[in-house]
Amino acid sequence: MYFCISYIDRIGIVHDVTLILTKREINIISMEVEEGKVFLECQTVHRDQQQAFVEELASIRGVHKVEEISFMPSKERAEQLHAILTSVHDGILAVNHHGIITQCNPAAVRMLRLPSQQVQGQPLGSILFKNLLIQETLETGCHYHNREVFIASDQGYCVVSTIPLRNNSGDVVGVIALIRNTQDVRNLMRSMTTSLPMTFADVPFASPVMEQVLTEAHRYAASDSTILIRGETGTGKELIARALHSASARGNAAFVPINCAAIPDTLLESELFGYVEGAFTGAVKGGKPGLFELANGGTLFLDEVGEVSAHIQVKMLRVLQEQRVRRVGSNKEVAIDVRIIAATNRNLEDMVADKIFREDLYYRLNVIPLVLPPLRERFEDIRLLSELFLKQFADKLQRSVTGFSPLALQRLESYNWPGNVRELKNVIERAVNLVDGIEVQSEHIFLGRLSGSPALPTLVQFETYQTLDERLGELERIILQETFRRFRSSRRMGAVLGLSHTAVLKKMHKYELSL
Repeated sequence: MYFCISYIDRIGIVHDVTLILTKREINIISMEVEEGKVFLECQTVHRDQQQAFVEELASIRGVHKVEEISFMPSKERAEQLHAILTSVHDGILAVNHHGIITQCNPAAVRMLRLPSQQVQGQPLGSILFKNLLIQETLETGCHYHNREVFIASDQGYCVVSTIPLRNNSGDVVGVIALIRNTQDVRNLMRSMTTSLPMTFADVPFASPVMEQVLTEAHRYAASDSTILIRGETGTGKELIARALHSASARGNAAFVPINCAAIPDTLLESELFGYVEGAFTGAVKGGKPGLFELANGGTLFLDEVGEVSAHIQVKMLRVLQEQRVRRVGSNKEVAIDVRIIAATNRNLEDMVADKIFREDLYYRLNVIPLVLPPLRERFEDIRLLSELFLKQFADKLQRSVTGFSPLALQRLESYNWPGNVRELKNVIERAVNLVDGIEVQSEHIFLGRLSGSPALPTLVQFETYQTLDERLGELERIILQETFRRFRSSRRMGAVLGLSHTAVLKKMHKYELSL
């Protein structure tokens, strides 16, 4: 039975309560005293005696109320604490000043891979917690906040904060350690900073060649194998990599991209593999996880992988083979589960032949090749992409432009696009900035020729005394050659030149040009 006895504070109130229980030979199980209240747990009293017992307690001088309750306050607090400890995802570990574990919740047991037997009441040292900064806090009273430490488990690292507990004299009498799984921290960071996911539905196309590429990519997304995306610069390799990730079983996990060509080789190693405190001058206190660890459970996108140095290639090969990563300056390895999607615009086969790129790494990366065609081979996509970019930049720049003139479209569709989709996007943005009306004209389309690209030969050779028809014929022959080199079919050539495909075939035959 449980009772709450409310009283006006005076000396001897507890003594008077115990006298009544002793007289009635009622065993006291527990008693808690707060200011103005005595909480009593005692053996059960028969119902016919209970009213007289309560009245006798109420007759004590100073007592103004006696009521039966459901549980003792300490029991309520213990139940609340247990509910909190078992429901939180963070590990919580408490020790007293003797280093004895007084609290350890299930999350801590799981993260620290603790033995199944009872941990509470065990000495701290018997469970190998030397890396959790608890002993340091007991000895020094220092507070550690979000320090990354290595633990002997498959998870490798965790984030620890310690809070010293002090008595009224300021002495440290215990420590609370909060332990967070680094993957939970990364998931929280990603949910706050990541952009909207890219899917295959977000990839615009109208050409059969891109339809075939995306059909293959859909099939590859379901696999967990490494994919090597090949294609010229500006063809959208990262966009396809993001779509592959979103369509995979890892779609809800991290997508971590890195441009291997944009980071100096001296920094790329620490970015990919991470480092421990003191690994080199300028290393962040507490160390830093690398991108392989940050992508754990998700996808790591290695863009421009052909630019990686031989030293990094060796370390990268080991990670791909062993699925374990070692931080710079550390002798400990961490197990990872990462899908690799790599991309390059270089000819890796030639680089392997020239001993620039490791052959074994090439085979590790080229498990599933995916080739993105250049824009000049996707003639049907030029108009679609141009209209999409036009709408996008018209909205962004608050312009009323709504379309292209026929001559402007013809100019866009007849260009070689060495910079591919990226160049097309920049050209449309520039045009939207220049246009004053509702339609982009040909003069708003600026198509720059890259230095070093072939220029048209001089057409007028006065020393040969060519007639006008002969000179026009030479020009027509060159135009046909250039158009065929870009579009590779009589129908597409005819669409660009404003001719039927039979007319194109006749002219090709006239100048002895083969399709």
